[in-house]
Amino acid sequence: MKKIVPLSFFFCLILISTILTVNAQTSIEITVSSTKLSYNRGDIVTVNGELLSDNQATNGLVGIAVVDDHGNNIAIRTVSTGTISNHIGTITSAYLSDQSTNKLTSASAGELAYFTISVVNNDYIPRDLRAIINVYDNNGVPLSSGSAKFIAVPSGEECTVMLSVVIPSWAAGGLAYAYGGLYSEWPNQGGYPLAPEVSIPFTLIGTMQGSNQHSISQGNQGSYELSFKLANRATIGQDSVYVISRVNGVVASNMVSFNVKQLGDFNGDGVLDFNDIVFFADNWIAYYSGQPWNPIVDLNKDSKLDFEDLVAFANAWIIYYSEV
Repeated sequence: MKKIVPLSFFFCLILISTILTVNAQTSIEITVSSTKLSYNRGDIVTVNGELLSDNQATNGLVGIAVVDDHGNNIAIRTVSTGTISNHIGTITSAYLSDQSTNKLTSASAGELAYFTISVVNNDYIPRDLRAIINVYDNNGVPLSSGSAKFIAVPSGEECTVMLSVVIPSWAAGGLAYAYGGLYSEWPNQGGYPLAPEVSIPFTLIGTMQGSNQHSISQGNQGSYELSFKLANRATIGQDSVYVISRVNGVVASNMVSFNVKQLGDFNGDGVLDFNDIVFFADNWIAYYSGQPWNPIVDLNKDSKLDFEDLVAFANAWIIYYSEV
């Protein structure tokens, strides 16, 4: 007696075969680089790269996480490399709030700020969702971040959480921005973006007014770029930039590192002190006496030691010992 195989069985085989064929034929690659191998505190950092499918530029969401030498997440941003119609998740709302989730328009430096964010799982299966808030001051300096993870969120369900973040006392006042992101996990832990980021403008009340030099993210035709300013008190050491994207079910990731230094720290101990003044003075005397001198004191890299280097060293000293 012959067994009758259900027609649905053949449909399943065809579907599985199609999926395997598509995945086998699709190669996803993401590149990343920084404009410099080393930055001083207070410098503008720019990272960029391309998202490629079978070596061709493609549209997708790129998650970027910058992690400092102590393992702290400095910047977490999502950049789109082009128009995308469907997303695994959606950020339905995100705003500055008080502890009762009432909307606010301003926050103060040296205090906690609260952000209320709501997210939805658009997938047909339950998914883990990590909501992230990343805050920047008026100078485009990343200040802090907050996050919450929702486990196995059912399809179509909305989740809301209030996240608290610390606004440092040295944060530059003026128009500031927080950016809301939705991920499967932290990007440096293999998590990829599930939705485009949302921006939250607000007034930051600080003792020092900023210069309206905001963090910039942009993407187009398969490329992406992110710029931000390092804090004047940024951690000395090696920062790591993690990038990740998921296209057609295939995840690609990459990373690059850059060094963070203190301008004028000639002996490399991470601090500006009397030893650096002595070193600069000794080389100043040597330069103008026609003796060998160390080009490390040429702070503006113009192959000479002059008043501009002296001003740069003095400014670095003033900033280092100021509240900022």
